[in-house]
Amino acid sequence: MYSIVKRLRQRGRRLADREISASAGVRGELSVAIVGHQTEAKLYDPNDQQRRPLIPELRDAQLITMTATGMLFYGTEQGPDGAEYVQEWSVRLAGTD
Repeated sequence: MYSIVKRLRQRGRRLADREISASAGVRGELSVAIVGHQTEAKLYDPNDQQRRPLIPELRDAQLITMTATGMLFYGTEQGPDGAEYVQEWSVRLAGTD
């Protein structure tokens, strides 16, 4: 589903509300699937046949809240240093804002 995703944490630290509000988010196609033994959420460009992620994949993704216009996912992502960090995604369905 075509969505706008805002990452709510940086290296595991929750961003301030003003930082989250100021972010435009990243637009792309959202997929959630079981990969191996974990649920993985991925945001990718729908025109990319290889489905390379636009932002780091959310591993062990859990749907926390769902409303008519959006969802909140919680999980972990791999940082550039290879470490795993807690992450949350605020997802809005494109066209609902």
